[in-house]
Amino acid sequence: MFGKVVLTGLGLIAFGLTRFVFNTLVIRLFPASFLGDINQVLSLFMLVPLFYAPALGMLISKFASEFSGANTPHKSQQLFSLSLVLVTVTSVICTIVFLVFFRRLTGSLQVHPVIVLGLAPTLALYGLYVFLRTSYYGFDRIALYLRNEILSSIVFFLVLGAALLARSRWLVVLPFAAHGAVFAALAIYQLRDQIRFRGMLAGIGEDLRRCVHFFVHTTIISLTGPGAFHLGIVLTGRLTGNSETAAYYSVLLYSLQPLSLLPISLASVMIPTISRHYGEGQVREGVAVAERAFLPLFLVMTLIWGGGVILGKEAVLAISGTAAGSLLAAFEVVLFGLYMSMIAAPPTVLLNSTKHVAVIAWSGVVAVVAAVAVWRATVPVYGLLGSAAGYALLQVGKGLWAFAAARRILRWRGRLGTAAIPTLVTIVALGTASLRSERLLIHAGLAILFVGLFSAFHARTLADYTKRLLAEVRSHAPGVVKPSDNSC
Repeated sequence: MFGKVVLTGLGLIAFGLTRFVFNTLVIRLFPASFLGDINQVLSLFMLVPLFYAPALGMLISKFASEFSGANTPHKSQQLFSLSLVLVTVTSVICTIVFLVFFRRLTGSLQVHPVIVLGLAPTLALYGLYVFLRTSYYGFDRIALYLRNEILSSIVFFLVLGAALLARSRWLVVLPFAAHGAVFAALAIYQLRDQIRFRGMLAGIGEDLRRCVHFFVHTTIISLTGPGAFHLGIVLTGRLTGNSETAAYYSVLLYSLQPLSLLPISLASVMIPTISRHYGEGQVREGVAVAERAFLPLFLVMTLIWGGGVILGKEAVLAISGTAAGSLLAAFEVVLFGLYMSMIAAPPTVLLNSTKHVAVIAWSGVVAVVAAVAVWRATVPVYGLLGSAAGYALLQVGKGLWAFAAARRILRWRGRLGTAAIPTLVTIVALGTASLRSERLLIHAGLAILFVGLFSAFHARTLADYTKRLLAEVRSHAPGVVKPSDNSC
């Protein structure tokens, strides 16, 4: 599993950098309100495809692996072809509808028409991107995905570089469409052997009920996950009437998004792996995969979170160009919410990969309703901090529910270890100390102290995982028989 996680992580780094670099550069070269307008429109156009694209992609990731485990690979081709048609047609229809109501949209969001027109292709292309990216995993084409993501990101940066050099507001909104067009074209070419339009409906009825059940609940999960991410940006702009507040909130979210690369990489690999075990009737083996993934993920994410707490001021200054008190407070709140969401990835993925996907879906609905209530009550009064509070409530609520549900339903037993409590106490203590000082040297010293204490607390566990990591790296050398996906 290690090799697949690494390849996935590299691909997601390329994608994450496009958003991170775009936001950090545009907010410095253009007015913050301009970036706020872009991110409001972009979030709306990325929110719409979440009603259909991720769920159809997850159908391929889950059921292609499950069909493989059941020795019926022809069903994977039928499902992929039908899903590709549905995504393409739906994306085109949505884009046409938005163009018909173009004037009403620009007036409602109070943004310049150039921004809406420049980002309109993203509405169609982002749906294809999400669907095709996930489909790579159902067919175990992760290396091809990495190549595609890197090439598409290079095109994104080339278009962005030209726009920034020209200081053109028209060109600066085009990199997203360029990225999506290149990725979709190359993905369809690379997966062309799985396309089987003729007879794609034949014999699929027997699996239709399970597919529809999974589709509905995965759509709900997408809307309460990435959908809530984009909804928060749109609501921040609407509830405050201030594009600058929306800009800084979106910068915080997009700058912290790369931190989720490891859990997303694990999830992308774990879903088809657990689904294959599930298709073979080996439920306990799938649970064991999620259990083994938890502790290393917790250690890495806790180290990153601790560093972010201690060096929060420096991080905010680097990503936004300012370190105002409200911005720093919002950064810490969003970081904590994201941390809880990240370490909850193994139990969440485990439930999503089995018949218990509805448990995660409906808990997400409750969390989103609570978050929207917090946004509506606090954003008009507290602005950026209210946006951060709603986001943190959403992520913490979903994370705690995933832990509890996986333990009760599937007897998932991921363990933290005895060093978890002193580690968390250390983060709180050193983070509080860093807030009382404005000096960079003191912050750096506290960060070094934290890394030292963290290494001491988890010395034995870190040494054990390092040995396993080196062993698996060696196992991927040419001529060496590779271990099964059960190793982690």
